Amino acid sequence: MESIAASDRFAELLDAAAQVSEHDELHGLLESIVDIAVGLTGAPYGALGVVGPHGFLVDFIHKGMPKGTVDEIGHLPLGLGVLGVISRGESIRVAEVAAHPEAAGIPDGHPEMASFLGVPLRTRNELFGNIYLAGKPGGFTGIDQATIETLSLIAGAAVANVRIHRRLREAAVAEDRSRIARDVHDDIIQDLFAVGLSLQGLADSLDGDEAREVVRTQVERVDDCITSLRQFIFNLREPMSHIRDLEIEVSELVEELAEPYSAEVEVSVDMIADQLSNDVTDAILHIIKEATSNALRHSDSPVVRVLVTGGFNNLSISVIDHGSGFDANRTHDGMGLANLQRRAADVGGELAVKSSGNGTTVSLVLPLQ
Repeated sequence: MESIAASDRFAELLDAAAQVSEHDELHGLLESIVDIAVGLTGAPYGALGVVGPHGFLVDFIHKGMPKGTVDEIGHLPLGLGVLGVISRGESIRVAEVAAHPEAAGIPDGHPEMASFLGVPLRTRNELFGNIYLAGKPGGFTGIDQATIETLSLIAGAAVANVRIHRRLREAAVAEDRSRIARDVHDDIIQDLFAVGLSLQGLADSLDGDEAREVVRTQVERVDDCITSLRQFIFNLREPMSHIRDLEIEVSELVEELAEPYSAEVEVSVDMIADQLSNDVTDAILHIIKEATSNALRHSDSPVVRVLVTGGFNNLSISVIDHGSGFDANRTHDGMGLANLQRRAADVGGELAVKSSGNGTTVSLVLPLQ
């Protein structure tokens, strides 16, 4: 029976590989992976958690839990307890998850799940996330674990493929916009400019004020057309030359801020969402600038860490130092805490400042939907 079941699973995995290869958008791919994992094992609950650079979950795609239950729990997992063990790169299969030595408990309102299977998902050599399955009556088998570990390999390749194609599409769009802008300028605008000059020469050579006025009116229309086309070119080129790379902008900003100080500044940016709006990007940079400047000027910390992680639903920013700290409940002139709160509120974010004798953490959580 075991070999027959394994043979059946092999055929199902071939179908799974075909399904995931059809996706060219990341969120749809991750949802499909969860659906396939649930279908392959018969688990009533399934999820895929995306792991950020600090080891915590930055996104969580789940299946099987009613929306009312999700709303009652009120927050997605952070990746602690048993989930954190998987983030260290270890598969886990247990009959009773609460009995695991690193179990951290479950939140109020969460359904009992008992049996649990967790498998890390890697893209090339780096951990992207984890596949979680729970609640299967009778528990998960060795074939279940081998199946999901194989699915994880397939899924990792598919995630890497989608990321590569997204970067290629962005490059292709930028190249197309540049080519169109160049063609409009070199061909259409220069031709119109030549027509305008010819019409001006014609107007000067005509007899009669009325005829000259008619031609000059047409010259003005050509000039207006040229102005509109130049604005069109600017609009084409502006996104091309300002396709914003948050990691580059944050790194350059922090490097500039850190130059006069002896502290080492570490930057980590891990985004899986698409491009942010200019307003949101600007607000993020202002908040990082304010918080990092405070840490460099006031903390005496040897190291300052700037972390930016983004899933599909939210974005998280943390500026962390290991200095002397301060009383976060009191107003501190020169530290700009009120300004930080205002900037966070302007983009719908929630700012928190925690400080003790071991250092200070300024964090922002910003919903992206």
